[in-house]
Amino acid sequence: MMRNLLLITLLLPAATAVLAGLGRTKARCWALAGSLATLVCAIVLAARFPVGAEAFAKTQWPWFASMQGALDIQFCVALDGLSLWLFVLTALLLVVAVLISWDAIQDQQRLYYRLLLLLGTGMLGVFVARDIILFYLFFEFTLVPLFFLIGIWGSEQRRYAAIKFFLFTLAGSVLTLLGLIAIVFWDRSIAGGPITFSIAKLTADLQSHPIPLPVQIAIFLALFAGFAIKVPLFPLHTWLPLAHTEAPAAGSILLAGVLLKIGTYGFLRFSLPMLPAATAACMPWLLWLAVAGIIYGALVALAQSDMKRLIAYSSVSHMGFCMLGIFALNRVALQGGTLQMINHGLSTGGLFALVGMLYERYHTRQIADFGGIAREVPIIAFFMVFMTLASIGLPGLNGFAGEFLLLAGMFQRAWGPAAGEWVMHYRVISVLAVSGVVLGAWYMLLLLKRVFFGPLNEHKHAGPIPDMKFREIAALVPLCAVIVWIGVQPKFFLDRMAPAIDELTRSAMHEVDTAGARTNPLPAEEEKQASDQKSAEIARVP
Repeated sequence: MMRNLLLITLLLPAATAVLAGLGRTKARCWALAGSLATLVCAIVLAARFPVGAEAFAKTQWPWFASMQGALDIQFCVALDGLSLWLFVLTALLLVVAVLISWDAIQDQQRLYYRLLLLLGTGMLGVFVARDIILFYLFFEFTLVPLFFLIGIWGSEQRRYAAIKFFLFTLAGSVLTLLGLIAIVFWDRSIAGGPITFSIAKLTADLQSHPIPLPVQIAIFLALFAGFAIKVPLFPLHTWLPLAHTEAPAAGSILLAGVLLKIGTYGFLRFSLPMLPAATAACMPWLLWLAVAGIIYGALVALAQSDMKRLIAYSSVSHMGFCMLGIFALNRVALQGGTLQMINHGLSTGGLFALVGMLYERYHTRQIADFGGIAREVPIIAFFMVFMTLASIGLPGLNGFAGEFLLLAGMFQRAWGPAAGEWVMHYRVISVLAVSGVVLGAWYMLLLLKRVFFGPLNEHKHAGPIPDMKFREIAALVPLCAVIVWIGVQPKFFLDRMAPAIDELTRSAMHEVDTAGARTNPLPAEEEKQASDQKSAEIARVP
């Protein structure tokens, strides 16, 4: 039953894309119906997901194979703790994207909603694919609909932004494909038998028969090229602000909320379990890149005059936090980094939706053109304050839970008994990461003050401005509900991630980095107890 439901959920947006072409006025109605049905199915799957499942609702059948049986490629999809909440987040933000586009898109509606729905299937497919070829097809497929969404319905520089986005991500993806193929053929050389592309089998084989460290590092760098550009990790981020600024509101919501997470998900799915020694060896340098992105993104956000560019650079900073949690390589930080991926999708998706609403009403995104508009649009102001507080990590909202865990894990890395000769680096990185939290509060609260409070800038926008419509409220209320849910009860979400996180830590934390220091600051059992204690502390925060 669940196997069929997962397959239906995956294909629903694509099937609805066909129906969305039946008529111009019906396109958005079909898109809304299809996205709502997808969300309902995703929620049912999440509700039935058993804690500890390694491959829930797995569907598998032979896809194609060579005549001699030497090539085995399967159509295999399933959910686990790493992909479950990203899958649900994708379905939720797809509904938000459709609702936000309702009045904003008037030209070529049928094509627009078809592309939006096809993008939805591509994003869902990335998170459920359990075969490397299937993963890569979905990974690449997401580029095409978003390229056209930016290039056709974007702002003034939309074509340049679309081409830059496509070329950056495609170039990295080609190197990633070479790395994945290298993993497959190395596995064939040690295991024999058919050439398998099964992610589960490759992971098990490479953990029992590890690739030599020099080869691991070469493959890791190839994977890094595609995944780091997708995140994007500093200094490979230059395509992102322009793509966000020029994209339509729905494109920015899905780009920030889901597509950036494909990069971090790739590191979790492939780099950590399959290349643990290379990950451990590169860990100090990756942590420095992550904290550089945190500080750089925050400082550049402070200097922005365009609201959308400000939130785009804030994404660079916040994704740096996710990378910091992932590459601290301990259980607490991994939990925080993985949870923060979901948190960033919720809060930043909501912020881009609100900026789109303001642009529809005032036809500008320049911060200087606003001032005191909370008097005119109090409901928009309320939601903007709420999403801002979630983004900066107010206790009781989702951002606090993720940031607390990943920073606690980073401090555990820096002050643990086995930090090794990199100990001073880790301690400096930990302190700088905390300063990124302060900078994040600074630029977001400053944005609120300049746009919504103070004297009303009447000479810039004369006449009455309508506040939020019911449709727009309906788009944001579910995001707010999940933000509060994660903030007050993160254990519900962490419990379903825990087995997958435990597997990642087991495969990575016993490795020795290039300096000869162990990557595990605590014995495995103490590590698990410390993580559970941190999760319990988070759950008690009012």
